[in-house]
Amino acid sequence: MSFLQTPKQNLFLAALPEEVYERLKPCLELVPLPEGWAVYKNGGETDLVYFPTTGIISLLSSTDDGESGKIAVIGNEGLFGIAMLMGRKITAVVQGDGYAYRLRAANLRREFELGSPLCYLLQRYTQGLSARIAQNTMCNRPPVVGAGIATIGASRSSINSAGAQVSPRSGSFALTRSRANLPSRGRVS
Repeated sequence: MSFLQTPKQNLFLAALPEEVYERLKPCLELVPLPEGWAVYKNGGETDLVYFPTTGIISLLSSTDDGESGKIAVIGNEGLFGIAMLMGRKITAVVQGDGYAYRLRAANLRREFELGSPLCYLLQRYTQGLSARIAQNTMCNRPPVVGAGIATIGASRSSINSAGAQVSPRSGSFALTRSRANLPSRGRVS
């Protein structure tokens, strides 16, 4: 099925001005993305950028205690190869098999040196990816109850428990049946 693949199936490549696309096209190499393949492992080196056309790459971040979670998914809208520059412990694994076009980072650097419009598109894509990673990281965290008692996603019993710990100490509010009553604004501040 590789004969059906074209670089412009990747929306990032399709958004490039024709002049830039034509410069990069001979440097793009079609490669299979087998499911489960580790495209990048934390601490590794890569001088390759992948532009998925039909494959899906998941970015996994790991903590110091060894836990990991999915922080982003990259499909035909984007590229992988810049995420490891974001200062995170990242592993990239193919989640859905398919194909991608691979480009050597040296070709990308050459576009930067030329002041290519690719730089602007890459900056916009990186900002969007960073925002998705930040959002996914925050959404995947378990709710912290106590600091801000009415945390979205926290169970009623967690809120009641946290309120019971805070209320008697401060005397600033009363908590009953998951309802907080503030008797006096002066006692809260």
